[in-house]
Amino acid sequence: MRILSMYGASLSVAIFLSSCLQESASLNVRSSHRASPHIIGRNPQISLSVPVQDLQLKAFSYGVENDSEGQSGPSSFFTINQTEPSPPWSSIVAPPTQTIDTTENTNMTTVEKIRVATVLGCAMSAILAIVLKSSPGSWRYFLAGGLCAAISHTIPTPVDVVKTRKQVDPTLTDVSFLEAGRRIVKEEGFSALWAGLGPTTFGYLLEGAIKFGIYEILKPALKFWLSRIASVSTSLAFMNSQFVTFVLSGVFSGLAASFVLCPMETLRIRLVAEPNYTSGNWIRGGFKILKKEGVHGFTKGMKPMILKQVPYTVTKNVSFDMFAKLFYSTLLASGATTISNGMKFAIPLASAVIASVLSSLTSQPGDTILSLSCAHDGDYRTRDITRNILRSDRGIAGFFVGTNTRLLHVGITVTIQLLIYDYVKRLVGIAATGL
Repeated sequence: MRILSMYGASLSVAIFLSSCLQESASLNVRSSHRASPHIIGRNPQISLSVPVQDLQLKAFSYGVENDSEGQSGPSSFFTINQTEPSPPWSSIVAPPTQTIDTTENTNMTTVEKIRVATVLGCAMSAILAIVLKSSPGSWRYFLAGGLCAAISHTIPTPVDVVKTRKQVDPTLTDVSFLEAGRRIVKEEGFSALWAGLGPTTFGYLLEGAIKFGIYEILKPALKFWLSRIASVSTSLAFMNSQFVTFVLSGVFSGLAASFVLCPMETLRIRLVAEPNYTSGNWIRGGFKILKKEGVHGFTKGMKPMILKQVPYTVTKNVSFDMFAKLFYSTLLASGATTISNGMKFAIPLASAVIASVLSSLTSQPGDTILSLSCAHDGDYRTRDITRNILRSDRGIAGFFVGTNTRLLHVGITVTIQLLIYDYVKRLVGIAATGL
């Protein structure tokens, strides 16, 4: 239990490490200029409150020795007087100010339909090839994973819509979940709560199949190779651990799921963030992105998708496995000779609830960055979004905008998902998780 707690906390911190390490150092130098989302990627011009010649640039800071400096001792960074407050959160979100053209022609020609169908066919064929090349019977994991992910993500779609809108719409950021939902329904109609339903269902059908399938088939393979590595030296004995096997399986399956899900999740976020983005169905919305931004329009959220999916997958799958195994072991150790159907429901339910909370918290920063990077047209780099969030008036708390709503969404999604997954596995002849 203590290891699991440390594991959950360390994953949450690790999310920020690669994106924020350099930025946290640069915040020691205060600038009066704040980067605007409209100039993301450009080099801002910094206004100094002192003459340039008076700035003392030390060798420690830049590796250049100043011969005119007769002093010795430790050098320091120059100080810039900050005269402006941190930019508000609304400037980070930066919704489009132009009127969205809903009359733009998004009709697909026959040739374009054939191209889209070819791409989708190739993607489905690749997934089918992975299933067929897996060990006999592995198709059951892919089937259970695809069904549980598609169903569980489709049911709470309205909650997901409100969560995303709270992240990308500054007028809804600070209101409650119920108030945000009420405003959306009042201004846009009840159907707005089901925006992005198509890409959600289709995307998570593929994502769940890949994520759970690869996770399960990797566990025995990684267990074999990790045991071989651990036998080389006693210092590597920790590699021969079920926990390490589960974590690495989660990392690889989370990466694979990111590549599969990213295009559909990008489309879902765009349809939710800009309700009038297209007057047609979600397929035409995807075609519009393809025409305006090219293939890059579907992949620009890949980095934040990985920041979200990897900790989400690892935390969810591993904690569900470990807690279910712990609960079943405790029950059997107490003297129970058989496990009733009631316990086969209660134990996965309790394990799923715990997994939902942990996975929601560890993946929240990545989810926020993903929503901001895919909400509107333009190429917003993950590093720049991270920097602007840290420099906003919310600071680090900006990564956790909409956390309560997402806890509700992920709580419903993951709990339903893991219960369905465990049930379908048993239905097709696989032992319950943890047994």
